[in-house]
Amino acid sequence: MIAVIVNPRSRANRRNPRIAAEFQAIVGDRGHVLAPKTIEELDAMAAEIRKSPPTVVAVHGGDGTLHKTVTALGRAFGTDPLPPIAILCGGTMNVVATSLRIRERASVFLTAIVEADRSGQPLETIRRRCLRIGAELGFLFGSGLPANFLAEYYAPSGYGPGRALLLLAFFSALWHGPFIQRLFKRFEGSVRVDGALLEQTAFVGLMAGTVREVGLGFKLVHRADDDPERFGVLAMHSAVLSLAFDVRAVQTGRGIAPSRAFSAVASQMDIQSKNGSIAYTIDGDLYRTTEPLAISLGPHIDFLKPLSALIVRPGGDTMVGQR
Repeated sequence: MIAVIVNPRSRANRRNPRIAAEFQAIVGDRGHVLAPKTIEELDAMAAEIRKSPPTVVAVHGGDGTLHKTVTALGRAFGTDPLPPIAILCGGTMNVVATSLRIRERASVFLTAIVEADRSGQPLETIRRRCLRIGAELGFLFGSGLPANFLAEYYAPSGYGPGRALLLLAFFSALWHGPFIQRLFKRFEGSVRVDGALLEQTAFVGLMAGTVREVGLGFKLVHRADDDPERFGVLAMHSAVLSLAFDVRAVQTGRGIAPSRAFSAVASQMDIQSKNGSIAYTIDGDLYRTTEPLAISLGPHIDFLKPLSALIVRPGGDTMVGQR
């Protein structure tokens, strides 16, 4: 059976409120579509899923929806393995899907999953660890510039890729203005990576992730794929203007130069703010805390590979790889 979780507040669902009904028509008797309106409803649905785990949990929305769903499933399943997850892209940000090269239209991907479930055909998966940040599970953490950028991105005047590009385009024109001061306000405090204290105490941005992409084609957490049992860490500490020299390297996945940023793979990252407050993001959702933050490894997540991962033999049989 298949459980499909739809975020009714995601951009795609606001544009087309009939998506849940359309997905239910695709799923038919092979499962059911759930559309929780609150975190409490999502937790209750995750608890029901735990009682009779489905073959697949398909998640429709953006990165925030995925992060909240995985967190709810993690609470419900505890130390037991989570069901395989299928990402049905439908949000403002789909960074995790982009990192995993999942680009299929949601309805096409869901149809393929239903047909495979009906025929008993196994599907190949991509295994990733997630991050545990406090009580939340996610795939990409950021503080400093990443959180500041998203605060502007989600400003009341609207958001989306166009706004993001506009923010980047006007950096130089507004360099001495309040906008840039807000955007590049440094995080000040102490950072430990696997117990080792970094010598710097002021950072343009701090990041941790089990995926490399952060949006707009930038692969900032370039070491996220180095070790499947650890996560990538990036701590940018140089002057802001000097980071311009690394733009091409970040786009191609080579990362920021070691003289301008610390990067590593780790199992634990501990952050404590000098002023007692930390603004941060998990998969595009914004948070703030007055407590020190501990970032560690969360459970394994098995993501279904997209339709293009299936190889069809001339006789019509489908060959899939092993997990």
